[in-house]
Amino acid sequence: MSLPGSRPAWRTGLFTTAVTAGTLIAATAGSPAVAVSGDPAADSSYAFTTKLDIGGKRACSGALVAPQWVITAASCFIDDPRQGTTVSAGKPKDATTVTIGSQVRDAVELVPRTDRDLVMVRLVDPVTAITPLAVSAKAPSAGEELTVAGFGRTRTEWVPDKLHTATFTAGAVKATTVDLAAKSAGAAICKGDTGGPAWRTDNGKPALVAVNSRSWQGGCLGESETRTGAQDVRVDDIGDWIREVGNRGYPVLDANGRANFSETAAADFNKDGKADLVARDSTGSLFLWKHDSGDALKWPSFLSSGWNYTQTTAADFTGDGKADLVARDGNGDLYLWAGDGNGGFGRPVKLTGGWNYTQTTAADFTGDGKADLVARDGNGDLYLWAGDGNGGFGRPVKLTGGWNYTQTTAADFTGDGKADLVARDDNGDLYLWAGDGNGGFGRPVKLTGGWNYTQTTAADFTGDGKADLVARDDNGDLYLWAGDGNGGFGRPVKLTGGW
Repeated sequence: MSLPGSRPAWRTGLFTTAVTAGTLIAATAGSPAVAVSGDPAADSSYAFTTKLDIGGKRACSGALVAPQWVITAASCFIDDPRQGTTVSAGKPKDATTVTIGSQVRDAVELVPRTDRDLVMVRLVDPVTAITPLAVSAKAPSAGEELTVAGFGRTRTEWVPDKLHTATFTAGAVKATTVDLAAKSAGAAICKGDTGGPAWRTDNGKPALVAVNSRSWQGGCLGESETRTGAQDVRVDDIGDWIREVGNRGYPVLDANGRANFSETAAADFNKDGKADLVARDSTGSLFLWKHDSGDALKWPSFLSSGWNYTQTTAADFTGDGKADLVARDGNGDLYLWAGDGNGGFGRPVKLTGGWNYTQTTAADFTGDGKADLVARDGNGDLYLWAGDGNGGFGRPVKLTGGWNYTQTTAADFTGDGKADLVARDDNGDLYLWAGDGNGGFGRPVKLTGGWNYTQTTAADFTGDGKADLVARDDNGDLYLWAGDGNGGFGRPVKLTGGW
């Protein structure tokens, strides 16, 4: 399982066709792009409408339907839509950027429908401050007026760089499509508008009814055709599917509003100098929280479903300066996912079988600049596996017996450049074992009592070069304790609820 992780050059090779019998109208690859030939929308109006640049070869429009998902036409991702509109699921073949207002995101995953010209596009990071477009559950009806939007060509401009809208009237409603006829004066759906939204207003708010698919392009700059009809793909009957895909960007909450995260690990996954968090929700979806600044965490980005792993920990195991993940599957096999330095991860590589250990944590305990592993066996013995800096590990070395502790985590808490251990005993007392830089540790020093927290992890979250602690209380609130660099910690600061 792989973990995902500018101004568009407006050109298109998008095939378009008539909605009634007649000559097919096609735009050749490399021809200029286009948008709804109608009135410019106000800057803040319909900000959910998106621009897609697909490999610098084609341009399309779309609509934000969840913070990390855009819906558009599958044909936008096909070199020659005359050969069909089926697009492969997974990473786009051509590098794709999506612009939503002033925010630009890379597209990292395609989830297509097989029954119509439609695809959901996952963005590398969620979009903030823009409300996604709701999906209507009501089918279009003949004679109904719909508003259509897009960033394509107009009557007078090849690359208008502005969102345009126009009013169309619904015609024949079929199983997966709806025909449209221009109502606004001079309205047309042009090249570059493909994938753009068509909506009605429900209770004063726009609700998505269909997505632009095919058009005669009459009235568009450079076209001699006079017919302005079009055909859109219906979405009203697949709202559940759209929400199911869109919810991949959301942690699933229980009745108490908590996601019940587990498998929390921390490292600087995107190389911005600030520690980030990964964690798994109750459905097995893995998320990444990029640290913004100070005590802030950004909205989580969806990394992967099916994270049926335990003993998740993070460090740079491969020696390339990028944080990786290590975790154990249900068969006891230990795997490594190499980080790409941008918050994404490669395919898993098996490290070993028989990983029947708990309390797995990672840091450079031996002082050679290479990340090592520490874990506890079923007898309560604590072991160290020295890393080789290439994603491999040596034979286990026993550190101590009687490790009857939980919440084990590691970092340099004392500021001497040597990795230390922190863990909790059965009484709820939290202890620190100072590392000697040679794989050994001193006697435990009690930090505090009443450590009734779970998901304890460590990293420099505040950016001051001192290791901090993060943990979750029984109410699902996540807290941060800033380290002082001398083995002590400040008062807890709440980061977020619903954990």
